[in-house]
Amino acid sequence: MRATLLAIALLLSTAARAEEAKPAPALPADAESCLMCHDKGGGAPEVDFKAFPGSVHGQNEVGCTDCHAGYKEGPHEGELPALSAAEQATVARLAKGAWGEGEAKHGVTAPRAYLACQNCHTTEAEAFATSVHGKWLAGDTRAPGATCASCHGSPHAIPAKLAEYAPKDGKRVPVPADRREMTKRCEACHGNEAFAEAAGLDPEAVITYHDSIHGRLTRVGNAAAPTCVSCHAAAKDAGGTHAIVSKTDPASTVSAANKKQACARCHAGATDTFAGLVAHKPLHETGGSVIPHIVHVAFSWLTTLTLLFFAFHVLVDFIYELRSRLAKKAGHGPSADAIRSVIRFDLHQRIQHWFMLSGVILLGITGWPLRGAGDAEAAAYSRAFMKVFGGAEGAATWHRVGAVLIIISSVYHLFYLTFLASKKRLPLSMLPVPKDALDMRDNLLFMMGVKKERPKFDRYMYLEKFDYWAVFWGIVMMVGTGFIFWFPVWFASWAPGWLITAAQIIHGEEATLAILFLFTVHFYNVHLKPSIFPMNWAWLNGRISIEAMKHEHPLEYDRLKDEQNG
Repeated sequence: MRATLLAIALLLSTAARAEEAKPAPALPADAESCLMCHDKGGGAPEVDFKAFPGSVHGQNEVGCTDCHAGYKEGPHEGELPALSAAEQATVARLAKGAWGEGEAKHGVTAPRAYLACQNCHTTEAEAFATSVHGKWLAGDTRAPGATCASCHGSPHAIPAKLAEYAPKDGKRVPVPADRREMTKRCEACHGNEAFAEAAGLDPEAVITYHDSIHGRLTRVGNAAAPTCVSCHAAAKDAGGTHAIVSKTDPASTVSAANKKQACARCHAGATDTFAGLVAHKPLHETGGSVIPHIVHVAFSWLTTLTLLFFAFHVLVDFIYELRSRLAKKAGHGPSADAIRSVIRFDLHQRIQHWFMLSGVILLGITGWPLRGAGDAEAAAYSRAFMKVFGGAEGAATWHRVGAVLIIISSVYHLFYLTFLASKKRLPLSMLPVPKDALDMRDNLLFMMGVKKERPKFDRYMYLEKFDYWAVFWGIVMMVGTGFIFWFPVWFASWAPGWLITAAQIIHGEEATLAILFLFTVHFYNVHLKPSIFPMNWAWLNGRISIEAMKHEHPLEYDRLKDEQNG
């Protein structure tokens, strides 16, 4: 043991010495004299020299005076080269103020150094000069424009390596290693209300992006999800991200004439209708029709009223159950009726339920994180949770698996009903009737102590009927709209835009209603109700006790008893 510990200690000490022996990252040859003043306490503007050796400029041996041209030892007076009129205007603009990574504008401490970018990055500089950002920087008085550092960060710490993402057309676009960082760079200006007001831009653009499917996918870490530059950047041979122009410019990739081609970078075969669905607007305001707005309002009311009513029903039921439990006297063990049981659900019905149960849970746990990713804090939890499924892309695959499971359950059930109908055994007791409304009213009054007698239920009470038909409604809504999500380009090739937008709204709203209802109301009725806790075992063994049938379904019990006696 001592020998083993000694060997481990020796290895660790050797590794530590090796780490100490590594040479410190080299600084430019001319940096020593510069840092006499520009290091901490030097009295001049401080430079982060520690990050420089690992930056792209440091690894390419760019010296201080390569950017700060003309500077030598001393206060630098009288040693700077003359500037052209255009360069003087740019320097003055930079010194006055430029929008950086923070929330407010600030003056650039070394404005002349930014002119040196074009010495090495000539093509990018030429493209930038024609862009909306370059025009702002050159003298647009509306608002301070973006500099190179606004997107790339400090020139002394620009990362040496950038991740690359290849769209489906094969073109490679360099972006920061974390795709969310790219949107943050854009948001530093476009998400700032003061800047947006000064520049005449829409400050809601950032909010609507994050609330869109593209923004949500980006936040949960989907590698293929588009960032701002994915849509707004020009083609690579036309300047790429350095040549972004206003969306009103005919040359813009998101202009009316070019937007379809921008969408086709990732969505092959995109049509004008498809492209029209992507906009910096709330979802219910897209589609070119008032119908999405009506659908949004209708489903908002449906979700709110449904959940409020059943939350009230659960509360009343829970209080009644507690009162009944306290009032019930201790017995001498279970009665014979509590032990004897009959079949309530056959094996086919239970298998259908298991398929549906598995599919809904899988859909819920893979879809809900994306639903909540519009909020930055919630998105962090969503990304962490999605790692269980292999990230955002893996969660999307499992979501489709869940969809297939509920489709199998639905098809199985329809064949099952068809078989029963062919044998003239199709039960009609699940059909809603006017008595159900009266039973619901009387049952609530009974549980609240207003009525003395509980209404008598047949094989299925109003809650069970609601569960059954809500699933029918949900399957139609969720599977129908889910296919539109699954194949959006094909549907947009023939369907009007408002139908696609309405489907997106329905899918999200119905999913919210279904998950909240199932994991609160339905879960309470099957598992958490005090009289049946920890669960009603019928979903597993298909059986119900005689005692439970007498209490929950007295009309069915009387009918079965008469059939047995008659």
